Amino acid sequence: MKFSESLKQAADPILKAQFEHPFVKGLADGTLPMNKFRFYMIQDSLYIVDYARAMAWVAPLMPDVKDILAMLDAAKASFQIEAMLKEQYFQQFGITMEDALKTEPAPICKAYIDHLFRYTRTGTLAEGMAAILPCGWIYVEIGHHFTAGKTIPDDHPYKSWLMTYAAPEFRDLVNWWFQMLDDAVAGYPESELKRIEDIFLKSCRYEWMFWEMGWTMQSWMP
Repeated sequence: MKFSESLKQAADPILKAQFEHPFVKGLADGTLPMNKFRFYMIQDSLYIVDYARAMAWVAPLMPDVKDILAMLDAAKASFQIEAMLKEQYFQQFGITMEDALKTEPAPICKAYIDHLFRYTRTGTLAEGMAAILPCGWIYVEIGHHFTAGKTIPDDHPYKSWLMTYAAPEFRDLVNWWFQMLDDAVAGYPESELKRIEDIFLKSCRYEWMFWEMGWTMQSWMP
């Protein structure tokens, strides 16, 4: 079994818990209160800027120049797609991306970004890939889970969000990342594979916690 497949198996309970989270279920059926979605989208704007940075920091660790350039292109394209999606909703909210980026990160948003930076700024290729992969993987799985074989009505308030992550090019990107991780850990001893798995699973858990942050509209306390 490929290492990436064992990661997916280990993370499957965390993934399924996200399918059942009230925030995600509300996104899927259109019942999510708009104030919670607004909070989440603003926080996700802060996150996606640093996620693009994390992708860019991983790029130079790749062994082939073609892969380095492809990763940098992916960082740019992912940010642009995310920015377009958010600006579409921000128009409804009466704010701009610039307004969103002036917001203070909520505790989980800040903690997740710190986790990404820890392994992408100074880590190995395997560490960096394990840290960034869950975000792409989980969003692709959510997009597929809630749209495959279904017709999303045009008046669904979150149709654009759902269809963005159901796009096949996102899955292609994630599959490439998993292959890069498999190649990076070739020859690793079991102890090191376990450490890479721990990084991956922690990112998966941060994804669940990000939904919870949006659902509770988390703030710094006291």
